[in-house]
Amino acid sequence: MDTAASLTPARRAVGGALLFLGSATLAGMHLTGDDTQYRVFGFLEGAFALLLAYTLVLRRVWPSPESTLAWIPVVYGTLATAQLLDLLFPPPGVVEWVVVTGVAVHAWGTIGVRSRQRLVMRLATLTVLLALLRFSVIPILWGREEPTTGGVLGLGNPLEGVRRWFVAYEPIGPAGQLVGFAALCLWVLATRLLWPPEEERPTRAALVLPPWDRPRLAPPE
Repeated sequence: MDTAASLTPARRAVGGALLFLGSATLAGMHLTGDDTQYRVFGFLEGAFALLLAYTLVLRRVWPSPESTLAWIPVVYGTLATAQLLDLLFPPPGVVEWVVVTGVAVHAWGTIGVRSRQRLVMRLATLTVLLALLRFSVIPILWGREEPTTGGVLGLGNPLEGVRRWFVAYEPIGPAGQLVGFAALCLWVLATRLLWPPEEERPTRAALVLPPWDRPRLAPPE
């Protein structure tokens, strides 16, 4: 038996809101080496989070808020989404511009998706690609050195400004990545808890043929 389906809508709304709040809290914690910072999302992440929240409600991934209590998980879910986007987006630079443009094109295509299962799969694919770029490709290309060394690809210190123009690399250690993964897991659990049941399709009424199409009975002999 599905645990989420056995809960009342009010309990599901409260539970989803608490999970989204925990996700937003963890996503804002940036552990960079020995330093711990708490960052809040910016305008760009907030705009994408609003668009994504609208799409999730439109495609019934999140329930449509019909009461004051139902608005709470939607608001907290939008906040958690913005914090996760701030974690997944590349640091400022040309790479971020290219990624944001690609995400915008992807979001425009996502709005037209009719099935919520396909919508979730598209979001999962986009999340994996952003995480791969943020935590794997950029660290490999820019090296593990501190930004002041300018040791990437052997360019040297004179080209440090050019490197920062492409991306201001901010290393995040394994602990920070683990915290970000935990925040993403809480977001998924909250979405699964709020997942509305499938709408029952109305049964097709019995087909009634008009009198001129009804089969005629053979006259008795």
